[in-house]
Amino acid sequence: GLKSNSGLFPRAASNVAFSPVRVRRCVSRLANMARFLAPALALLAASINKVSASALNLNLKLFTKEEIMANMTMDRAADLVMTNSVVLQTPKLLALLKTEFAKINSTAEAQLKVVHKHKRQPANDKGYGALNGARDMLNEMMNDAMAKLDNEIEKCGTYNRETLALLEEIRQDVASFNAQAAEARSRVLKSQGTIAFCQLKMPQVQEELDQHNEECAKEEVALQSQIEVVLADIGIVSGIMTIIGDCPAANGSSSAAALVQCRHCRMANEGGYMMLQHDTIQPLLNKLHSAVVRSYVQESLNSAYDEAVSQQPAEALTQEEVHHQIAIMKGSGSASSSLRGQRQDPGDAELIASMGNNSAALNISKVPEATVPFDCIPTNKCTLGTGSCGKIRDRFLQIQAGIQDMLTKLKKELAELQRGCLEDKTIMESQIANLGEKLRSAQTDLATATGDQVESESSSNLKGQQHTEITDEYGVEMKECCDEQNDLKSEICALEKIRGELYKLRGWTVFITDCDVSEWREDKCSSSCGGGTLIKSRSIMVHPVNGMACPPLTLKESCNTHPCPLDCVVGEWEGWSGCSAECGGGIRERMRPVHVEMKYGGQPCDDTEETEGCNAQSCNENCELEDWSHWGTCTQACWKGSERRDRVIHEPARGTGKCAEPIGESRLQFRDCNDKPCAEFYHTTPQGKFLKCGSKVDLIILVDGSGSLGESGWQKSLKMVGNLISNLVGSDDKVKVALQIFSGPTTWDAYTRCIGAPGAGPPDMEK
Repeated sequence: GLKSNSGLFPRAASNVAFSPVRVRRCVSRLANMARFLAPALALLAASINKVSASALNLNLKLFTKEEIMANMTMDRAADLVMTNSVVLQTPKLLALLKTEFAKINSTAEAQLKVVHKHKRQPANDKGYGALNGARDMLNEMMNDAMAKLDNEIEKCGTYNRETLALLEEIRQDVASFNAQAAEARSRVLKSQGTIAFCQLKMPQVQEELDQHNEECAKEEVALQSQIEVVLADIGIVSGIMTIIGDCPAANGSSSAAALVQCRHCRMANEGGYMMLQHDTIQPLLNKLHSAVVRSYVQESLNSAYDEAVSQQPAEALTQEEVHHQIAIMKGSGSASSSLRGQRQDPGDAELIASMGNNSAALNISKVPEATVPFDCIPTNKCTLGTGSCGKIRDRFLQIQAGIQDMLTKLKKELAELQRGCLEDKTIMESQIANLGEKLRSAQTDLATATGDQVESESSSNLKGQQHTEITDEYGVEMKECCDEQNDLKSEICALEKIRGELYKLRGWTVFITDCDVSEWREDKCSSSCGGGTLIKSRSIMVHPVNGMACPPLTLKESCNTHPCPLDCVVGEWEGWSGCSAECGGGIRERMRPVHVEMKYGGQPCDDTEETEGCNAQSCNENCELEDWSHWGTCTQACWKGSERRDRVIHEPARGTGKCAEPIGESRLQFRDCNDKPCAEFYHTTPQGKFLKCGSKVDLIILVDGSGSLGESGWQKSLKMVGNLISNLVGSDDKVKVALQIFSGPTTWDAYTRCIGAPGAGPPDMEK
């Protein structure tokens, strides 16, 4: 039932007692100070919010003086004037008004009685002077009301600007927090995607690594087994070389190393199975494990057999000799058997001699020789070729060198396999490590981004709630501003109306003109943000005559109190991170720090993170070759020589990638050159037509002097060298010739010394 705006109570009391905003502020403070009063305060706050909400639903309108005067009746004017605190505290003016106006409401008379009870002053002033005094007093009251109205306008204007700026700042904060929440959400999604990728990729790479390790282990075991087999075969051939030893015969031949070829025992070379007619060496050959070594031995022995047969016809073996040789091949031959041409071991001879002496002492019969079955028809299944100890020794030396080359090749393949496997293992382990680091980093980023998202969402909600509360408060305050200004304008209009009616009731005509000023003109604020000063000014339109004096013509107000926009400031880019993968495509990133965050609608930050692809090459890639080299020098001056060019490796193969062999067509090419006859260069001699060489060259002629050539081969070599040297033009500015005869070592020990094998010692250059 209380009325704050009806005019029945003083306005000051209304502001203190019944402002919903002030009460709500008090309630909020009480809520922070006394949590235990929460239920009661919540009920009270709900009631105030209802009041605020209902206030916001009211239309806010400031009335003009003309609108107020058009609706201002004498009764309304009397009510406003007679209830004015200044009138009530001025008995003379109140008595005069009571005398002049017949209609005084009951409230005014009651107030008059209260005042007269405390102050009784007779209204002695009469006539024109009394009215002029009342007029001056009313003018003064109008000036006071006008001053209050100006103050209220200035106060409400300042509140309006500051509140709107605050609401805009809060709105910007909400937008900023929303953007931060969206950015944090994008980081959450990115981290989740990275985690899912790493959790999917890591088991795949680990499975590939396990499979790779297993395959490498199998291949390594296979090569190790081959190496062990070859090492065993090297030991066997070394034993054979020891058994052969030095060949004492001058011509280097010995019947103990006869070659046996059995054509009915077909081998891969289709030349028949080759054996040595030796009870000790042949069983050792049977123990060779490597099929490649066995094939190599057969090829070498076949070559030796063909060479021996070319010099002396082969002999056919008897059936019994064939069976015996096959028995030796199978490891079941008797070491005491004596076949045609087989050398008897000296130890066996001594043993037989000793057995003969013992038999004479015991008076027993001597053991007869085994009867040789009569076989006058030779068989063509197996034939015997006369062997040469020196040549057989040279063949086995070549076999041993070939097996040693095979061992070197296998060891090289093993080293290449281990190197390649280690490289691939390192790459995949690095990928797993990078994925693990990336996973951990993504998990950390996910936790950070989730926290940022929750914090931003919470801040956004709090700011949104604050915006709603201030908006409600803003509506209530502006409603009060409008009501206060309308009340003050009504008071001024009422005083003006009463002032005019005083003279009219007496029938007097008095010219009264109040001061009339223009609307406020606002200068530019001294600052665009951070708080400035705004100067308002107005000019006098009508000067006062017996009326209300002019109000102040200038006014200072604060303006643009909102904080100035703060632009984002970022630092320099940091260096790029390492690539997330060694091959197969990865990413690298770089960041830059934020030194100053954007605030109050400033310029937002540019990107603080950048990513780019890296190491897009395949993990398994073939080698990359350089361009073709220039064509080389022609090999001949005539009769069609050849030129060559090649391509070298620019980037080695990676992983399981391949690279063409250096002698393959993709890396080595030849073409014909100097395709012209050499007839113009011919030099005719009794030995034939030759080409004379008179170029300025240094020539070294190497002549093979090894025993494997034989007498015929050696004589042909000498003839060829003689013809060559005789057709060279020798002088200081022509051809200079050096002649070197070479041959290989005759024993494996000498061979290892010659090639500088580890632990073999220095070679004997005299031998």
